[in-house]
Amino acid sequence: MAIALLQAPLAGLRGKYGGMIFSANKNGPYVKQFAVPVAKRTVLQSVYRARFSTISILWNSLDAGQIADWKAFAAAPPEDDYNSLDVLILLSGFEWHNRINMRRLQAGQSYEADCPANVSVTPPTSFDITAYDFDYPAGVDLFSYTDGDFDTDYAVLSVASVPSLNRSVVTTGYYSIWCGAVEQSTWTRINEELATSFGWLRVGHSLFGSLRRQNVDGIRSTALQVISPILVEP
Repeated sequence: MAIALLQAPLAGLRGKYGGMIFSANKNGPYVKQFAVPVAKRTVLQSVYRARFSTISILWNSLDAGQIADWKAFAAAPPEDDYNSLDVLILLSGFEWHNRINMRRLQAGQSYEADCPANVSVTPPTSFDITAYDFDYPAGVDLFSYTDGDFDTDYAVLSVASVPSLNRSVVTTGYYSIWCGAVEQSTWTRINEELATSFGWLRVGHSLFGSLRRQNVDGIRSTALQVISPILVEP
């Protein structure tokens, strides 16, 4: 979906005009194409939407001190966010409350009303993906990492599949396929997760992987990224 920042005299427009949505947020006015979803929700999407709705409602139960803490956290967050134009954006305290708790639930933790400590998380030390052509059923698809990197943190893996060996950058099409604790280990099997997300993989395709560390409070590191070709049976 295209998005563009607006300048005068269009900066004051709001609403839907000619298939475009004109709006503004704390980062300034913008326009994006109006798109009607054509696919039905998956079971996982329905689960995420239900979680998000519950977490959003819980924001209204916070006291003034808790809300002030979340707003202060949002004013100088430990993570940088960028839109599709590579422009730095700032989330609100409400948005950080929702984001942190969605991450906590994804990792199997419970909801937390209090704002976490504002600390940065260091990225993983090393990272690689090994994945085989589907004609090699004995192949063990896995992602590997440095021993000790996740002894106290969660590993969050996102992967995109591309039918090419020549791409060097992929910014869309990533699936979050794994989030869990991997104490005292250097690799984790992901055969079923890759098959569920992408179907069968073929030689000539590449996987773009993005691995982050997430601490127990739900704060994530920047991503360590790799590009891995699908391997043929050895």
